[in-house]
Amino acid sequence: MNRDEMIAKIKDSVTKEKSNKARNSMGISESYYNSYYMMGMCFSEKEISQMSEIELVSLLKLAEFAADVFY
Repeated sequence: MNRDEMIAKIKDSVTKEKSNKARNSMGISESYYNSYYMMGMCFSEKEISQMSEIELVSLLKLAEFAADVFY
């Protein structure tokens, strides 16, 4: 997956969450287990657009690991 595809997935996951009203027992959106959504909430669109493909890949790997650990 290239840089533009990753950025599109991040933006799409944040957009989809706007209509999602489901929450877990602690009141937190289940979307935080989606690594793309997690990145979109952690970084602004401007920050994400300034990242290189290598940075995005590394952050995605970290977000995937975090989603697995916290689930």
